Amino acid sequence: MGIIYQPLGFLLFLIAGIAETKRIPFDIPEGESEIIGFFLEYSSMKFGMFMFTDFIETILISSLLTTFFFGGWQVPYLADTGFVFPWGSSWDLSVWLVEGMRVISFIVKVCFFCWLLMLVRWTLPRFRFDQLMNLGWKVLLPLSLVNTLVTAALVLWLS
Repeated sequence: MGIIYQPLGFLLFLIAGIAETKRIPFDIPEGESEIIGFFLEYSSMKFGMFMFTDFIETILISSLLTTFFFGGWQVPYLADTGFVFPWGSSWDLSVWLVEGMRVISFIVKVCFFCWLLMLVRWTLPRFRFDQLMNLGWKVLLPLSLVNTLVTAALVLWLS
């Protein structure tokens, strides 16, 4: 579980992922609810494909968050042969059931993060351009550099 070791990295990755999807609250280039936007000349399926890529980006960011910070396909106490509990007991399962549980675990985690990204999109208002620049340059960049330096120092000190 990467979030235990890198909570600040998770938060920075989540904010950067939301910004990368170019949706509310980071939709400065288009602001499609107020202006027509740069999709004016597209209609039907061309416009639909542009909108579809926004949802694909959301699924991709959710998959990366799941993989990097929440163990990906891992289920607690689930080994290749079935559940192996720390108190010594085990519950043998077929290989297909174990793999199915892992796939379902990954899908549930991805769906949770898709829901979280949509919740942020539905809840927060749009940033003004100066607020977005302040967030990116004065908050996120220094925090990411400090996070990188502290992580490098800890890795060097612990090894």
